[in-house]
Amino acid sequence: MILFITAQPLRPSKLSIQWMNGYGNIKSYLYKFKIIDRPMCPCKIGEQTTDQILYDCELVKQERDKLKVEILRSENWPVSKDTLINKYTKIFNKFVDSIHLEKL
Repeated sequence: MILFITAQPLRPSKLSIQWMNGYGNIKSYLYKFKIIDRPMCPCKIGEQTTDQILYDCELVKQERDKLKVEILRSENWPVSKDTLINKYTKIFNKFVDSIHLEKL
C-alpha cells in the first residue's frame, strides 16, 4: 500500500496577519485609540509602525538581519510586506514571532 501525504500550504500566523494590517501591540495603533500618549518607537527613528519596525528600527536589527539573509538568497532587499507574506511566509512568521513588541 502506498500512502501519499500532501503538504498543507503554509499560512501566515495570526501575528503576521496583524502586522500586515498594521494593528496589534504596535505604538502607532495603540496611539490611534488613545491607549498610549506617544506613537514614537523607543529607537527614536520615527513613529513605531510595522513598516518602521520591519525596515528601520535599530532595536530589532539582529532579527531583521536574519530575515534579510534569507531573502537575499533569491532577491534584493527590501521586499514588500506582500512579498514577505506570500513568498516567504515561514521566514516572515519566524521574524514576526521573534519580535517582542512589549519590550519595545
